[in-house]
Amino acid sequence: MWQERAKALFFMEKKSIREISIMLLKSEKSIYRYLKKLPEYKQEKEKRKKENRQKRKAYQKQWDRQNRVEGYTNINGESLKREHDLAAIILSREKYA
Repeated sequence: MWQERAKALFFMEKKSIREISIMLLKSEKSIYRYLKKLPEYKQEKEKRKKENRQKRKAYQKQWDRQNRVEGYTNINGESLKREHDLAAIILSREKYA
């Protein structure tokens, strides 16, 4: 029966409901309804959520390391003075020139 196959795919092979629906040629809604009735579904869903959060956090850290400009973190007296001088020039020029 498709229910046993869906249960095995979801819990043992860690497939998503969408993948299961494609494999079994059943609607996502009917598979979700069946899985929702199972007592271990809630635990599995929470476990997957937690894993996905950790994966996302790791990906974001890795992306930040690759794509963020290193210059933002290197603030020294020279760069601070340059920024101050530039801001002073911009703010002190006449409004209606």
